[in-house]
Parts: sequence; structure tokens; C-alpha cells
Amino acid sequence: MVQTQRSRLGNVAALAIVASLLGATSARAIYLDEEQNVTLRAQIYSQGSIRIQNSAVGTTPTTFSGQLVQNRNFFSPELDAKLTEYFNFLQGSALDWLKPDDLRFRVAGWAFYDGIYDYGSAQFNESQRLVNQTFGQLTGVCSAGPQAGQSCSSAADCSGAPCKPAGGGWFIQGSRIAVPNPPPDNVNQIAMLDTFRQAFPQNQEKVPRDTYANQERVNELYLSYSKGPFFLRVGRQAISWGESDTIALLDQTNPFDVTVAAPGIFEDIDESRIPLWTVRSSYNLFETLGPLSSGFVEGYIVPGPVDTNVGFAPILTASPYSPRGQDPQKNGGPPINLFPINYQFVFFDHLPKNTWANSRFGVRFQTVVNRFLTTQAWYYSTFSQSPVPVKVRAFELPIPDSSGVRPFFPVSLEHKQVNVWGLAGTFFAEPLDSIVRIEAEMFNHEAGFIPERNLNIRRTPSNPSNLCLNVPLDQQTTLCPSDVNGKGSIPYANILRWETGFDRFFFFRPLNPTNSFVFVLSGVGSYNLDETASKDFRMNGQTKPGPIQVGPGQYIHTGAFVNDYVQAKVVEFFTQMTIQTDYMHGRLSPRFTWVQNKRGTYLLNPAVIYRWSDWLLFTLNIVHIGGAYQSFGFFKDRDQVSLRATYQLN
Repeated sequence: MVQTQRSRLGNVAALAIVASLLGATSARAIYLDEEQNVTLRAQIYSQGSIRIQNSAVGTTPTTFSGQLVQNRNFFSPELDAKLTEYFNFLQGSALDWLKPDDLRFRVAGWAFYDGIYDYGSAQFNESQRLVNQTFGQLTGVCSAGPQAGQSCSSAADCSGAPCKPAGGGWFIQGSRIAVPNPPPDNVNQIAMLDTFRQAFPQNQEKVPRDTYANQERVNELYLSYSKGPFFLRVGRQAISWGESDTIALLDQTNPFDVTVAAPGIFEDIDESRIPLWTVRSSYNLFETLGPLSSGFVEGYIVPGPVDTNVGFAPILTASPYSPRGQDPQKNGGPPINLFPINYQFVFFDHLPKNTWANSRFGVRFQTVVNRFLTTQAWYYSTFSQSPVPVKVRAFELPIPDSSGVRPFFPVSLEHKQVNVWGLAGTFFAEPLDSIVRIEAEMFNHEAGFIPERNLNIRRTPSNPSNLCLNVPLDQQTTLCPSDVNGKGSIPYANILRWETGFDRFFFFRPLNPTNSFVFVLSGVGSYNLDETASKDFRMNGQTKPGPIQVGPGQYIHTGAFVNDYVQAKVVEFFTQMTIQTDYMHGRLSPRFTWVQNKRGTYLLNPAVIYRWSDWLLFTLNIVHIGGAYQSFGFFKDRDQVSLRATYQLN
């Protein structure tokens, strides 16, 4: 019944969008009063994306070239109200000092429906349906022996063979972990609990449809007030401090929506940015002060008791844009030797608690030096855009109607705060005939990933002569990894990130005799100051493609050893370039973006926008990712072509 209702809602949404597109006759905004102080605008689009390559081995759900992987119907209405004239009665009164120079109210919605699970290829709906299908169940099936495939409560029911969970891993979220530590004199003792909720109080099951199929929120809701040099904005709003060309590596004040993988590649940066409930204020300090001019200071706070939103953690196997990897306990898949096969895997998205300690805040100063260099410096505290996995201490639960127990292997995705110090400058360079942008940010005490620390796995197998290849597959987990019941810890690092950019307008008459080209070029890098030979950071728990068969019945399964994880270099660097121009009096706008990582990963993104009218636009977009398997190269088997129809009420 639920699926049928969602399908009907999707069809209604699609019909409403089509009706809006066909029925629109102008691009003018709607004014709701005679004085035109209250304005209604909207952006509505429907986008279909088709995969143009087969997915790689290890990507679930498996996708084939020509299949529809997205039908995103997006709706964003905006209402703006100028309220200044309604407070003219304060003039000349005792509250004249409070009369605003400008007072505005804004509310904007944000919603999408993706019909991929309702009318797309069957494997997408089937894959998301399998997520958490056994949540709350402790029984399983025998994985070997004469009872293979039969129901079981423990290995005793399988004549000693492992009793494998009947379904996949469990994906949950919550703000608290309460697995007790063992006594100091028995550090290897595993905790025995009565209920699952004892370990994860107030946990909530992660539902793929609620993340990937449809979402809605009040995107912006704020009141802006200005009086002389003072400005104040209170409410749900977005703040962007730092460059965000294509890939937002330096812009981390607000979290991003990652339902369509990497923001800036498969989804527009501004659309993916998640506003927060914020109090923001600025004050103009001076117009001229020696060589300085136009100086102001700005600050904001996101109160922790009100808002600790960190976005959505991706769910394995749930979406065409899920990170590569299989559900660790999905039936029919090879055993993953990060933990024993009879353990129940739990992936826990550990959300920050609503406390003042989890508040986010920042302060920024900006001025112009010698009427030439626009410079700014800032500090802010935020949650890292890339949460890290860490192993929680294992525990056991009694199996109902049985004398056996089920051991649990929980991995927590941790969202840790990071302090950011930034400095940026912008100026016009005559020799280059370009605007030059320079920015550097120090991310202090950022959580990282070192497999030995986060997951307690060994750098090499216990029998390095044969890499565990002669050990039966169902025993590799107990003989190769270390301390399966123990908990991990999080390493931290100080990371310097920077960007240098060039923006230029120029004419090239042979290609466009009437309009100029816009050219944007930037180089973006990072330097891990804490990387050493004994402190080798990897890329946030992402494993290399696998498993790898190296002989008859012999496998090296990714995730068990340190080198199974994608390396993070001490210095990372990539360049990104975008060029765009207009034809047909601005009706046709081709654009080309190229991102190239020094490790060989690259992105090619040609696109063209055709403006049928001011209110109806069509966009053709192609994404091709290739090269090394790292960073945005994790999605190099997701090449797609997209067609979008956009209606604008503006």
C-alpha cells in the first residue's frame, strides 16, 4: 500500500509539473499586493538521466548502459516581502532609533520526487527494499554443511557451520551509543545486552525512500533588518565562506545534500547546499581608513540546541548514486572478511546531539586595500563534510526461543567538529587581463581515517607468506583481522587547503563573432600536515574495487587489510576549468567543464542550455568520469546524459 501511494504521489507531481510548463505564458513574478512589496517566484524542473556505461564490478545495484537512473522532479517556490514601509509609524516616535532602513522577509521551499523506484528499472526498487529487511530479527540461515540454507539460531543448529544472518546489514541512525566497556582486567570480554536499544538508545531505521525518492523542507525562512551600518538576519539561511567552483572543497560552512553523489557534478552546488537555523549579523566599520576602504565585520551562530543538521549519510546499495560497495551481509555475495560471517553488521550514522557544545559559529573581516585588493579573513567552526567510520565495541544479544546468542559488529559514522581559519584575496591583474582569486584555509583537528586505528585491522595478514589464501573463506575473518570485538579510535590531522583562480572575459571571433567567452580556471590543493610513515591516512573508509580472485577458490577480499583502502596522499591537487559563451542573442549557451586530478582522475562535463523563452529552459548535460579510483573517481562508472526542462517564475 505504501508503495502504491508513493507511486500515485509521484504521478501527480509529474503531471503538475507538466501542466505548469504547458500552461505558463510569461516569466513575470507574481505580485500579491498593489504596492508590489510581496513577490512570489518559483523554479520547477524535471530531469531525466540515462546511464551511458555499465556499472563496474562491486557496484550495487548493477546498472547497464541505456537504463534510466534518475527522474528528478524539483520544486522551489520563493516568497519575498518588503516590510519597510509598514514601520513608517515609528518615525518621530520614541522608537525612531529602531525604524529600519530596510526590513525584508523571505520563505523558500525545497522539494523533489525521483520516480526511479516506482517506474525505473526493477533492480533499483529491489535493492532499496532489501536494506534493513531483517532489522529486528536475530535468526539466520546455515551457510554451509548439510543444513545449508536452513533456518538457524546459532552454529549449533548448523552442525558447527556458521549461522549467517538471513538478510543484509542494518543501517540506522541516532545520537547516542551505549555499548559498555569491559572490565579493565578483561579487555577482550564482549558485552552481553538484553535488547538492541540498550546499545543504540532511540535509534531510527534509515529508510532509503525517505532519502533518495522524495524529500521536502523549508529551505529558507528568515527576517532581514538593517539600520545604518548594522545588519541582522535571523532564521533558516545558507552561508558560503570559501570558493566552491564545481567541487566545493573549501566551502564547508553548511552541509550538502549528497543524494545525487558528489555536489557540483551530478547536482548544482546551490541546490545541494543545506541551509541552517542561523543568527547572522554584520557591521560596517569604516568607509575609509588610511589605505583601507569598505571595511566590515560579520559573524554568525547556529545554536546547537536548535540545529545540528549534518546532511544525509549515503546508504550502501540503496541508489544509483550510492557509493560503490555491497551490503556486507547481502545473501549471495562473497563473505567480507572484515568480521566473522556469523556477526550481524550494523552501520550506525552517529548524529550530533542537540547541545550548545555542538553549536557552529564564525566571524569574518573584509576590506579593500589600496582600492585594489579585496581581502578577507575568517574563522568558523563546523562539522566536517566527510564523516569518518570507526568501529564500536562488539556486543551480543540473546536469540529469542534459543539458548544461543548473536554477536554484533557495529561501525559508527562519526560527524566531528573542525575549526577553520581562512584568508582570501581578489584583485584584477592587468598583465593577465584577469581577475585573480587566492584563498587558503587551515582545517584544524579534522577527523581522519587510518584503518589500523578506526577499524582495528592489521597492516598485514597473520600469515603473510600466503596472504590468507590457503585459509578457508569462512575462516579468513577469524584468522586475518585483529581484535574483532574491540573498538576503534579516530585519528585527527591539520589540513591546509588552498585555491588559486583566474576569471577572464575574452572574444574569439572565429567561434563567436558577437559574444564574449567566460573563462574560469582554478587550481585546488590540500596538504596533510600530520601524515607520516606511521600515520598513513586513507580516504574515509572507501575500499578499492574487489573482491579480487587470485586463483581457484582463492580471494583477497577488500576491507580486511590496510592496503584494501584507497590511499590519501600527503598533497592532493586538481585543476578545474569552465568555459561558456552565448549564441542566438543569449538563447543558446554552451558550457564545458574539465576537472583534472594530478593522480589521473578526470571529469568531462559538456552542457548546453537552450532558452526557449524567459520562462522555459532546456538543458542537455553529459557527465564522464575516468582515470584513477579516488576522490570523485569513486563514481567513474556513473557516466550519464541528462535532459532537463526548467520553468522559471521570476
